[in-house]
Amino acid sequence: MDSLGDLVAFCGVHLTEGDAARLVGWIAWRTGRNQALAGAGEPRERLVHSLEHWLDDWQRTRLLGWMRARSDRGETLVPE
Repeated sequence: MDSLGDLVAFCGVHLTEGDAARLVGWIAWRTGRNQALAGAGEPRERLVHSLEHWLDDWQRTRLLGWMRARSDRGETLVPE
């Protein structure tokens, strides 16, 4: 199982650019990082950086499971 690839693919299909930007901010907050450290690229590029470098496999797997469950229920995919 490729937790990073699966999560990036899921986000690419289900998240808008705005959602991707908000998710970077949430991941930065949860990991104690400054979201500016995700780079200066587009939101999806910044999201991939944060998913790859700021989360471990276990965290990525849990985030993907949480997002899939919320998607199934028609709820927002960005944690608040």
